[in-house]
Amino acid sequence: MPRFYYFFDSADVNAPLVLPPEAVHHAMRVLRMRQGDAVEVFNGKGCAVKGTIRFATDFAEVIPQEVIMQPRGLKLVLLQALVANEKMDWIIEKACELGYAEIAVFPAERGEVRLTGEKALKRVERWNKIAVSACQQCGENYLPNIRFCTNLKDAVSSAEGLKFVLSPIGKTYDSSKVPNVVTFAVGPEGGLSPKEIDALIDCGFYSRKLGNRILRTETAAIAAASFAQTLWGDFR
Repeated sequence: MPRFYYFFDSADVNAPLVLPPEAVHHAMRVLRMRQGDAVEVFNGKGCAVKGTIRFATDFAEVIPQEVIMQPRGLKLVLLQALVANEKMDWIIEKACELGYAEIAVFPAERGEVRLTGEKALKRVERWNKIAVSACQQCGENYLPNIRFCTNLKDAVSSAEGLKFVLSPIGKTYDSSKVPNVVTFAVGPEGGLSPKEIDALIDCGFYSRKLGNRILRTETAAIAAASFAQTLWGDFR
């Protein structure tokens, strides 16, 4: 079933949802949908409306048949060091598919990419578009909150719950406790510096190693989310 993102505060089966222009264009010109086709619209805050689409002369609307509220499960937070464009786009997309609720991107000491001012704003705008597309495709009704942080200290302000900094020299962790929120900090291609790791440990992070292999930066956040969702989240 085609899915579209459109923010609305609340929904009920008695009130049609008027689609934004970009969704109308996609439905008509790309998907070639017809009058009465089934469609789903989600608001990025957990609510989704299933219904049928109705095209008019200058707009289109969804006639609701069912309103669904997706409960928020395990909350995942990602502190991701800034990396090259294609890798960063891939990380954002896969992070959405695996249920990250917060993504804070920061420049690490060993990182090779830097963003400032207008470039940072445009990159965040791009990441948000990638997030919308990923959530439309995978059926996730919650859009992540994505922000660019100027440094690690700013990114740490997003950290909640049980906190891990992923490191190839980290220790294992006793997973007997079931958390509601888990935060993972991931470094760039060259890894986080000892100074950065120590700073995170001082903020209550556990230095954690995932298996016996050293993971690439674009793999680490995905493996970590799979680990958390399997132990404590909706993979169970």
